[in-house]
Amino acid sequence: MKKCYNCRIPMSDLEKSNRTKEHIPAKAFFVGYPIDYKNQRKTVPACRTCNEEYAKIDDELRDVIGILNNGEKHKSELTQKSVKKLLSNKKTLDEKMHIENDGISFSFSVNILDQLHKKNFKGIYYLTKNEPLSDEYKLDVYSDGHDERKLDLGFTFLEEIEKLGNWDKSGHSDIFRFKLAYFDLEKDKLTEFKADCENPLFLVSAMEYNNTIVSVVVAAKPEIQKIT
Repeated sequence: MKKCYNCRIPMSDLEKSNRTKEHIPAKAFFVGYPIDYKNQRKTVPACRTCNEEYAKIDDELRDVIGILNNGEKHKSELTQKSVKKLLSNKKTLDEKMHIENDGISFSFSVNILDQLHKKNFKGIYYLTKNEPLSDEYKLDVYSDGHDERKLDLGFTFLEEIEKLGNWDKSGHSDIFRFKLAYFDLEKDKLTEFKADCENPLFLVSAMEYNNTIVSVVVAAKPEIQKIT
């Protein structure tokens, strides 16, 4: 039975107009790229409520990528959209743009970015298991914007995941690539997570967006002490 990847509601319980799909990652990340980069984009079942909830904040991560663009031609449209959005709202511009002695810097909501990383983690899990992640897992993000200790732990996870071989992709690896792993208690190490893996206590995924941002998301059951 298909369920919403996020809230787990059975799709059969919804009116047809309230059934949709979620792109992992959002279509906003593909703007400006050649058409062949958009082939084989991954999607998961979603209710319209969850889909629209995340649609309101998907642009936050896209804007970070656009602002960080260092002249890469395929990202020029992302940059244009990011700058246009910032300049169109004075309040947002005042909140996010900071003029300093050595130039201009921008800040973005870590909380919103974390929500998006968690959303994509749930999508990756669904793509692997063909079912939504159980709500008994607690999700935590290790990415830019967090304290140094969390960043160091995130890099440790990333190094272990890199040892597992090729990453999966959605559309094109230059836009979104990912690897999902779990902690194998018998082997005492991270192992690639596959469809036949049952009920792991601890999952970790690395995700890279547009060759620019890397995020690590951990999902742990209550039996595992919180990692901070």
